[in-house]
Parts: sequence; structure tokens; C-alpha cells
Amino acid sequence: MSDELQEFLNKLQEEEEESLAQRLASMLQLKYFNLKFHPVDPDALKIIPEDIAKKLNIVGIEKYGKKLIIGALNPLDKELKKFLDELKKQDFIVEIGVVSKRSLEKAWQEYKYIKTKKVKYTEILEIDQEKLNNILNSLQVKEDLKKILRELEKENPLDILDYLVGGAIKFDASDIHLEPTEKNIVVKLRIDGILYEIANFNKSIYGLLKNRIKLFAGLYLNITEKPQDGRFSIYLGKKNIEIRVSTIPSSYDETIVMRILDIEKIMLPLESLGLEDYDKKIIEYYIRQPNGLILNTGPTGSGKTTTLYAILNKIKRPEIKIITIEDPIEYKLEGITQTQVNEAENYTFANGLRSILRQDPDVILVGEIRDKETAEIAIHASLTGHLVLSTLHTNDSLGAIPRLIDLGVEKTLIPPALRLVIAQRLLRRACNYCKEEFEPDDKLKDIIVNTIKTVPKEVLENLDLENIKLVKAKGCEKCLYLGYKGRVAIFELLKITENMAKIIYEKPSEFAILEQAIKDGFINLKQAGLIKALKQITTIEEVERVAGTLT
Repeated sequence: MSDELQEFLNKLQEEEEESLAQRLASMLQLKYFNLKFHPVDPDALKIIPEDIAKKLNIVGIEKYGKKLIIGALNPLDKELKKFLDELKKQDFIVEIGVVSKRSLEKAWQEYKYIKTKKVKYTEILEIDQEKLNNILNSLQVKEDLKKILRELEKENPLDILDYLVGGAIKFDASDIHLEPTEKNIVVKLRIDGILYEIANFNKSIYGLLKNRIKLFAGLYLNITEKPQDGRFSIYLGKKNIEIRVSTIPSSYDETIVMRILDIEKIMLPLESLGLEDYDKKIIEYYIRQPNGLILNTGPTGSGKTTTLYAILNKIKRPEIKIITIEDPIEYKLEGITQTQVNEAENYTFANGLRSILRQDPDVILVGEIRDKETAEIAIHASLTGHLVLSTLHTNDSLGAIPRLIDLGVEKTLIPPALRLVIAQRLLRRACNYCKEEFEPDDKLKDIIVNTIKTVPKEVLENLDLENIKLVKAKGCEKCLYLGYKGRVAIFELLKITENMAKIIYEKPSEFAILEQAIKDGFINLKQAGLIKALKQITTIEEVERVAGTLT
């Protein structure tokens, strides 16, 4: 038998197995999981010993606190029921789904990592409440962290990681950067989108610190010439935070970036993102539609994931099936089926989207549209009764349509499919404790009024443009003397109206699109930023930094 024929037969057998599992799930009114594409949560895997999992033909799939989702070959098995009763005695809330034998065998392979290498997700850095309180109380300003790290460098280097993480939490940092130079290690925190150097210490202890981070993140200690990615959990008192670790080789040693993934900060309701009432009404209208494509554009770090997750949580209901394909899955969302790109299994955005469509979803989130194939499948999905959310890399909302055409999408397919394009940025909020009010000079007033002259009147009706008062950043103990504390999003919403559709059919240049968008009530990012400045939420300097110079 030829290799091609054997491969074809194996594929048919696999499809038959998955089809049977899917039909069984439907008959029992349970969830169905294809673990070839659905990553297994190691925290869930660890709860069920390997010998029991294989005896009962089950596997732990997802874990949310005390809620545990288990995949089973036969959910009606009597022995399984006894085991579930034991789990319930341990206060677990158990949900059963159906999986195929192939899915089980693939998932069971992950046990070897938990038992031997103890790799990704399996290590936990625990900082008890008393120690955490001591760390947080000892850090009042950035200089405190620099001083403490120097002391720990000499007395107890093993505590450096605890204080780095504690400091990042205290100062609301999103990332910790460790950058080796010839003699020292420079430590930086990204606070509200800006990198600040907060400490440096002698390079002699970097090996110890680096290896500790690698062990927690499940990275190989002996690999230093290749990039590695890992992840670990931190228990801070009663709070659980995920840390995503990236290492790359550099001139003097490996550079490490630890990204802090705090579910409380990303899982925000749509209402708290900074949307003006005008914007909120537009977004809520389009996400209530049964089909269509909604794109979110903007650079890395502009809050796109937070916005898309907020939309999913807004529309999530038991009667709606939502499936995502992400790269990677940043946060686990309860009640939503999430899958992750797996290049090794040829589970790309395009192939994954095809598979998702066979699962009869109502709403689909595609992490990113990168190529013609993914774009075309997303558009066809939106034309066949699905609401599709995705991201696209363009500088603003106006560039999304030309970008889709550049990818090779037929322009006649865009108007009936595309509903809304969102562009967004994050502005730092002026600190409420120390911001100072001032009256701008006549030149600045004229620039502001002229810049927002095309903004719909209903948006400006509560703003006093005859008596403009702005604020400037000063700095105090509450904001670490930065003048800013926290961030707020600004949005640019491009609606695909009937008139806009005509422009796309005829001549979709950015100028023509802008001209029609303004007639449809369009507010650009600079105007959105100025509205925040006029409301004294941020400063003119911050608007110019993020949205461009005022002229």
C-alpha cells in the first residue's frame, strides 16, 4: 500500500472518529472537543493522574478556579461517575464533554512533560500574603525598588524575582525587561505603555536569576543561542497572575521580557474601555447584528485584544456558540470555545477557520487576518450567516479596505461582508491627584477648534469650546511622579454605510473613503484624543504623542 493511500485512509478514519464523538455529544447535549486543535490546560491535566485517565478514558481539558472541564470517551461510564463523585467531594465543579480516542491519546502525551521536564504552565511562584504586603509596603517610589534590588544582590539574590514581580504589580507595569549590558543588567518596567529604567545590578548574579525564571517558565537552561517562549503562574496572596516569558540571544547574554497577564485588567466590560456614548452606540449596534465582519486595527499594545474580549463577553449567551482561533490564547474565557494556532499540525488561521465553520458557530473570533486565504474565508463566513471578529494590521481604520484589496480580496465582496472597522490607541490618563488646570493660548485654542470642526455636533454639545480649559501633568507620590496614572482608549469607527459601499465598488482610495466617512459622522483618532483632553482626562502632550502633532 502506498504512503499516499495509507495517509488518506488514516485521515478518513480520523474524520469518522471525530464525527462519531460529535454526534454522541449532540445526542447527550454535551460539549464536543477536538483536542488536536484545542490545547489542553496543564493545570486541568495534573488533577487527574495518568493511570486513572487512561483507565477511565478521560482527560482534564480546562480549569477555571474550582471549575474543571473533563473530556470523556464515554460520559455514561459507571466507573467515571464514581471518580466524578470523588472530585466533587474536593469541591470541584465538574463539566463533562465528549472526545474521541485519538484526542485522548494526543492529550495523554502531555503527561510526560508534567512528570519529567515540568515544562510550560506547571511551575508556580507563590508569594504569600505577608511577604507580598512587605514587598508592596516597602515600594513607594521607583527608587525604592532600585535600592532594594542592590541590597538583595549582595544578601539574597533568590528574592530578586519576587521583588521584581511585586514591584511590577505595585507600579501597575505590563512588562518586566531584563537587558544585559557588558557589565550590568538593566531592569525596565513598562508602565502605561512607556518603558522606565528602574534598576540595574551586577551581571555576576544574572545566571542565577535567569535560570530561576527559565525553570519556572519551563524553558531549557542549556539553550541560550535560540529564542524561547514559556509561561508560569504567580500566586500573590489570593490572586493568580500569569507571566509570559520570552528570551532572545543578544550581544552580552539573553534578553528576557516577562509580560504580566492579569485577567482582571484585560477582562473589562465594554462600558469601561473609554468609549464615548456616540462610539458605544455604534459598536453595540453592529455587534448585535447576526452576521458580518468587524475588524479591529492598531499596533501591538493598543488594546485590541481587550476590546475584542469585551465584545465577546458582551454578546455571550448560552444560546450562542462562540469559537475563537488565536495565536496564542492569552486568557481563558469561560463559556467560549477557544482554539490555538498550531503550525506543526497545520492548524493555521485559514485551516482552523475552515474547521471552525464545520462546528456550526454563531460568532467567530479570528486572532488576525494575515493573508488572502484567511481574509477570503472570513469574508465568506460573514456572508453565510456568521458574525466574524478579527484584527488587521493597518495604521488606522481607513487603511483596512485598501489592505484587504492588497491581500487579494475581490473588492465586490467587501461591502456586503464588512460592517465596521475599529482603530484604537491607548492614552495615559492625567493623574487625578496632581493634574493642573490651565487655559491654552489663542493659537492652541484655534488649532483645537479647527481640528474637531468635522466632529458630529452631538458629541461636542457638552463641551464649552468658548472657554477651553485643559490640564497638564505634574507628578506626585500617587503617580510615582510621572504625572499620569492608568490609560484610556480612544477609538476611530469606520461604518460601512450604503454610500460607503458605493465608494468601495467604484474607487476605494483612502481619500475617497475619508471624504464619505466624514459625511457619515466619522471621528478620527486625533479628534477622539482631543475630546479626552477637553474633558481633562489626558493632556495635549499625550494626544500628540499617540495620535500625531497638532497643526
